[in-house]
This record gives sequence, structure tokens and C-alpha cells, in this order.
Amino acid sequence: MPPLALALIAAISVFLLGNLCRMVKAMLMPVHLRWDLYPIPKGPRDRQRYGGSYFEETEWWTKSIDTGHGGELAFMLKEVLFLRGVFENFRALWLWSLLLHWGLYLYMASAATAVAVSAFGAHLVFGRTLLLNACFAGYFAACVLGSIGSLGLLAARIFNSRLKGFTTRATIFNLCLLAAIFGTGLIALIHPTRGLLTALADAANWRHATGAYSEATYCHFALVAFFLVYFPFTHMTHMYMKYFTWHGVRWDDLPARFDEDGRKAIAKNLARPVSWRAPHIHEATEQSWANVASSTGQPGKTDHA
Repeated sequence: MPPLALALIAAISVFLLGNLCRMVKAMLMPVHLRWDLYPIPKGPRDRQRYGGSYFEETEWWTKSIDTGHGGELAFMLKEVLFLRGVFENFRALWLWSLLLHWGLYLYMASAATAVAVSAFGAHLVFGRTLLLNACFAGYFAACVLGSIGSLGLLAARIFNSRLKGFTTRATIFNLCLLAAIFGTGLIALIHPTRGLLTALADAANWRHATGAYSEATYCHFALVAFFLVYFPFTHMTHMYMKYFTWHGVRWDDLPARFDEDGRKAIAKNLARPVSWRAPHIHEATEQSWANVASSTGQPGKTDHA
């Protein structure tokens, strides 16, 4: 097996397994606390504009609740494609973040297309050359945008006083790693011309041209393989964790009376024993959270109304 293909397959396997474990762990976590943060992308559009909720309706518990995901999907697309949250809350970071993210999007799309064309291109009567040219243009744009974005964010993290207090060494390392990936990718792409695409095509077809790849190409794929193995164990998994924290927590306003699974999860948590004490927790440690939830918080007084 060609060493380049073997390294990429091993890295992709760790990437998929690591991310799968993180997603399963998130799905198995106890039921979340209700946030009640509005506006949320559900319900009538006019109500979303000012942050209203179904609680405004009289006898809301007798009426159907909008559980559609159309508004959520539209919100997430704006966030993923245009980073609306960064634009609204920290404008100085928005451009660099947007360039970095679009660099990543284009890189992934170009890599997937290049592998597909290399593996199945023999069956394409028309369009193979066009697709390869599109891959080259996509890779080039990805590396340029990604390099500018990662270096811009790195500079902002180092010199912006607002960011210094919570800029960790891991954050600096991640940005340097991404800048190195995009930088070596750009060099490998143009020296020799399309050298990166050639190496990727050989890997997709289980070939290895000994001595045919530049040092930048080997360095680039080594960095990509490291990134794939490293990714599942970093905060960069917010890429998909937003589904759990937004859809599953921030936007979950479905009443428990309409949510059978939610009722079971809440009942399970309320049955858990209390294993600690505090000034506002006066129940004995063998009591359950159901007792604590119905307590007034004062010693000897419990309100079960």
C-alpha cells in the first residue's frame, strides 16, 4: 500500500472515530437546563423579530407548538456561511474568521472533488478537464483565503487587547497549524504546477510515484494527517457541536407535556440522590432532587404545592 495513501487513511479513520465518540458522548449527556433565551428561530416570523414565545398565548398548553426546523436551518446557514454571530458581536474578527472558514470550506470541497475525479474520472466522457481545473482554482482560492484568515486571526489574538485575556496557547497553536497547512498547500499546488493534485490523484488510485513529489507536498500531507488526528480532541469540534448546543439546548423550548422523551429524562434526573450540601440545599443527602426542587430552600420548610 502506498505510504501516502496509508497515512491519509489512518488519519481519516482516527478523525471519524474520534468525532463519532464525541457525538455519542454529547447525545448520552443528561438532559439540559432550560435556557429560555429568545428570540429563537421558531414560531411565527413576526414573533421571532422581537423575541416572543408561545407563552404569550392564552392557555398555550392547549394549543399546538411550532416544532418545524425551517427557521433553524435558515439561521444555521447564515451562521455557517456568513458567521453572523461574529459579525454582530465582534466585528474586528469577522473578516479574518470569514476568510479562514471559507478557506476550509473550499479546501474540503476541492479535495472531495479531486478524489472523486481521480477515482471515477475514467468514466467521465465530458467534463473531466473542467472539473480538474475547478479543483485547481478551488484549492488555490482555499489556500490564499485560509492563509490570510488564519494569519489575520493570529495577529488579532496577539495584538488585540480584548482578546489577550482568553487567548490560550492551544488557540495560537491551532492558528499556526492552519496557516502552515494552507501555506504548504499553496506551495505544493504551484511548485510543481498542480503537484498537490497529482499527489492526491495518486493516493486516490493507490499509486506512489517515488521521488515525484516536492518536499512541500510531503510536508503538506503530513500536516493534514496530523490535523485530522488532532481535530477531534480540540474545541474546533464546535463545527458540529453547535447542533447539540443550539438545536438541542438553546432552541429547545418544547414543553415537557408534549415531549415524552423529555419527560422521561427529567423524571430520571429528579430521581437522582443529592450528594452535596449548600446554604440553599437543606435536604438530607439521601433525599432526591425531586425533594430539593419542591423545597423552599429554608431548613425544615417544604412547599409541595
